[in-house]
Amino acid sequence: MVLQIFQKQLVLILNKEIKMLKKVLLFSFYLLIIGESLMAKNSLPKYYEETLENGLKVVAIPLNNSSNVITTDIFYNVGSRDEIMGKSGIAHMLEHLNFKSTKNLKAGEFDTIVKGFGGVNNASTGFDYTHYYIKSSSKNLSKSLGLYADLMENLTLKDEEFQPERDVVAEERRWRTDNSPMGYLYFKLFNNTFTYHPYHWTPIGFMGDIQNWNIEDIKDFHSKYYTPSNAIVIVAGDIDKDKVFKEVRKKFASIKNTKNSKKIPKKLYTVEPKQEGAKRVIIHKDSEVEMLAINFNIPNFLSEDQYALSALSELLSSGKSSRLNQVLVDEKQLVNTVYAYNMELKDPGVYLFMAVCNPGVKAEDVEKVILEEIEKIKAGDIKVEELQKVKKNTKSDFIFSLESSSSVASLYGSYLVRGDIMPLMKYEKKIESLEIKDLIRVANKYFTASNSTTMILEKSEEK
Repeated sequence: MVLQIFQKQLVLILNKEIKMLKKVLLFSFYLLIIGESLMAKNSLPKYYEETLENGLKVVAIPLNNSSNVITTDIFYNVGSRDEIMGKSGIAHMLEHLNFKSTKNLKAGEFDTIVKGFGGVNNASTGFDYTHYYIKSSSKNLSKSLGLYADLMENLTLKDEEFQPERDVVAEERRWRTDNSPMGYLYFKLFNNTFTYHPYHWTPIGFMGDIQNWNIEDIKDFHSKYYTPSNAIVIVAGDIDKDKVFKEVRKKFASIKNTKNSKKIPKKLYTVEPKQEGAKRVIIHKDSEVEMLAINFNIPNFLSEDQYALSALSELLSSGKSSRLNQVLVDEKQLVNTVYAYNMELKDPGVYLFMAVCNPGVKAEDVEKVILEEIEKIKAGDIKVEELQKVKKNTKSDFIFSLESSSSVASLYGSYLVRGDIMPLMKYEKKIESLEIKDLIRVANKYFTASNSTTMILEKSEEK
């Protein structure tokens, strides 16, 4: 009797499990159909993903182009937004130290090995994430993955390697920021646009912080963020997806997450307060010409408004025939460089205008012309032909970017590491469906004086 009761209970449990499994399979099939439907309506190559037990996400993007070339990337979900005041620039410092010694490699040996098999490699640190890549022939997939796995698990972080590299980073700060008028203006612009959020500083960090880190700061940051559960491996190019998953499992499956990685907050709760009026700052720097920067606060990369903002960037400053280039460079000859673009960040970011004036030209005169062009757009002065040209050029640039394995891996990775690839999947369709009224609406919504930060860099005053 007991056995019969047990058998009945088992049947009931199995029936429930089967029903649940059917639901899961049906839902998975639905997601697959939706995903393939989205892919069918755009130029993006299909991607495949798998997540290892340790939380490492793996993405394979076969391009089937018979090029025998692949790009092997690893993205870490950590950038300068994850730093704290007083410890700024650590994410970038760690990027430098990742090419130093491990338990298996001497300092600099990573680069030597990559060059030895004919590959090229580099890395970058942004506001939202850190990105490493190796471009090589397809046969070197295993070697590239092995190098990345070694860096994740066995980086030694010796103080004798840290100290001289800190000097290198400090010199980079001087070269790109302190001694560069444009770099200095850019850094100061974020200092003044964001007063509370970590976007207050750019990834290079403050010089005072750079000079005062210690090796324990670096080790703590590495153990917290450089773990499987906080990383994504992406391989794009002439490669088989199953081979990618097999090789990644072989190299990374045994790497464990650290106790420190559990301290990573699921969400950054630091929110920049709403701006309550126009900000205007004048700074002085040793420069032969004046420079101008204007920021308007915009939402993060997930906002539907980003598509129209991207179109405005194309209309205003992409190419010699763009509006700002025509009026400021060609007609009035006020500047030699001008650009406008929307920054698609993980948290609310900025739409940025920057210009380098010609000798003798006042930044206020350039500012006036830029604001006049903005007002024209807000008033509806956009021709149908202009919008069609924006769509055509955007589509062309987008498709061209998909021909390179490195740009494909970088594009997919930039969305996946920020937590949502749907804005990319919808990009072409959304751009194609834009109407003039969409551009007018976002211009009026965001390009307002009370939502702006303006900075003018003038020549240093005589002492």
